Amino acid sequence: KWSYQMYSEITNQLRSIQQTLNSKSEDMWMTLKEVCTYTKLSSSTLHRAIQRCELKVSKKTGKHLFKKSYVDKWLNG
Repeated sequence: KWSYQMYSEITNQLRSIQQTLNSKSEDMWMTLKEVCTYTKLSSSTLHRAIQRCELKVSKKTGKHLFKKSYVDKWLNG
C-alpha cells in the first residue's frame, strides 16, 4: 500500500531527475542534421548563419557540431 510520504518522495526524486536532464540538455552537442530537425530550417540557412558568424559552431572533429544552447540563443535573437 502506498503512503502519501512514499508518493511525495518519488515525486520529488522524479522532479530532481528531470531538472538534471534539462540542465544537461542545454550543453548537448548536435550535428547539422539534428539542428535542421530541431529548428525546422534548411542546412543552407544554417550555413549562411555560420558564414555570417551569427551561429557558433565547432569544427574540431571535422564536421559541424552545435551546442544546443548556442542554437537556442541564435533562434531567440
